[in-house]
Amino acid sequence: MPTMKRIAVGTDLSWYASRAETRAAMLARELGGTELDLVHVIGSLALESLRYLLNQPAEQTERRLIDSAREQMAGIAHRLAEKHGIPVTPILEIGRAHSEIACHAEAIDAGLVVLGAHGGSFVRELFLGSTAERVLRKLSRPVLIVKREPQAPYQRILVPVDFSEPSRQALQFALRIAPRAHVAVLHAFEVPYEAKLRFAGASDEAIRAYRAEVQAQADKAMQQFISTLGATAGPLSDIVEFGPAPAVIREKAELLEPDLIVMGKYGQSAWEEMLLGSVTKQVILDASCDVLVVSEERRPD
Repeated sequence: MPTMKRIAVGTDLSWYASRAETRAAMLARELGGTELDLVHVIGSLALESLRYLLNQPAEQTERRLIDSAREQMAGIAHRLAEKHGIPVTPILEIGRAHSEIACHAEAIDAGLVVLGAHGGSFVRELFLGSTAERVLRKLSRPVLIVKREPQAPYQRILVPVDFSEPSRQALQFALRIAPRAHVAVLHAFEVPYEAKLRFAGASDEAIRAYRAEVQAQADKAMQQFISTLGATAGPLSDIVEFGPAPAVIREKAELLEPDLIVMGKYGQSAWEEMLLGSVTKQVILDASCDVLVVSEERRPD
């Protein structure tokens, strides 16, 4: 993969957003030679509301809000630059947050977009309408959703895979941003037509034998998948488990306590892309740790 030159972090200047700001700065420092863009978007609707509530000239209201935001952003940018020793550029836009963040990421060819989860698990049901989810739908670039207060570089990473190209790229990206972390590669499998076999009267012994055969195939596929990576700096382990992917991933996340889950952004059709891939979306909702969603790398025509 080419060197990551720019990271874009979206911020609403809130306390929750500071988690994403810090994690983005830490990654920029760890990757070396990476610049950080701090992006804040003032909503057009917010400007209109303030003009009405304050009963002031439009230009005066807008100027006060913009000046205040710029002052806050300058303070955040200075703090991040000083603490982490990286160049930080504050960017202020007016419009719709997800659209402006996505457009800016495309304009600077960002190697990573970092966003806060805006409140964590207690507002999980609101995530489907959040800026983070909308950026994920709109943008074909890696997006990191930060849920925890960053304390250190990522130490334990869980990478669920289905042996597809998006999975391979997700695993490679995980190794790239945290080369010394312990990476657990997880594959969840189910037995095709198991319910129909039971309905047709197949014995438990026959079904167990069929499941063992499917597991053996999955084990072999996992070893082939891992072998394509070459040498890695940090320890890497592989896990193959029977069961529905969301349940298996949730169970392993509770057991292994990763500080980051990395997944491919599954789905090739327009409908699947809109849903982000059902497994990916469910993991984002369930996970208590940070989640990185990696889109399949776009290749030149």
